[in-house]
Amino acid sequence: MFGRTAVLGATVLALSALSAGACSKSESKTTIPATWRNPEFTGAPFSKLFVIGVGRNGDYRRLYEDSMVRALDGEGARAQASWVLFPENDKLEAEKVIPAVREGGFDAVVIARLLSVDDEVEYVPGKPPASSDLYMSGYNDAYAVNSDPGYYRTNIKYRVETALYSIRDGMPVWLARSDTVNPDSVGEVIQSVSSSVAKRMKSEGLIR
Repeated sequence: MFGRTAVLGATVLALSALSAGACSKSESKTTIPATWRNPEFTGAPFSKLFVIGVGRNGDYRRLYEDSMVRALDGEGARAQASWVLFPENDKLEAEKVIPAVREGGFDAVVIARLLSVDDEVEYVPGKPPASSDLYMSGYNDAYAVNSDPGYYRTNIKYRVETALYSIRDGMPVWLARSDTVNPDSVGEVIQSVSSSVAKRMKSEGLIR
């Protein structure tokens, strides 16, 4: 997921090591505008999660999964990357994954995939003139103090979908769509999404 295609994969499946301060900064670039929770799910919070990153590049997959594992561990839940059990780069089939996950004592699976990378044009309004500027403008344009003009800027938005599936209950439990705007690097996208999603899971009582 580089060029436009590679960026798509690397966005979800790449990681750079960041300090705690950098993590806090990157989190602020990610929002979670939409979540869905299965109304039929009434089970207890999950404590041992299996993390899967969807992507064709094995290296990127490992980097994402390790990032999410650390984020979940930081919120108090135990987690393991799928590449530990399934190092191959082939598509992971449910018939193969679920029995192995059950044998490992996992009670939930976290699956993440990149949905899109979009360019969005935003208008940034300028600073209006002060009252004194307005007076001078009416008196003589030559004396007016110019206000800051408005302008257009292009934002890059990365949208990632993270799903939570209960092995214990045999049902999808939760879905989140996160947006990361204007990251400084691919690594920042990964760190930001992982941390933000893990925190949201914790705040919604999905993990212990």
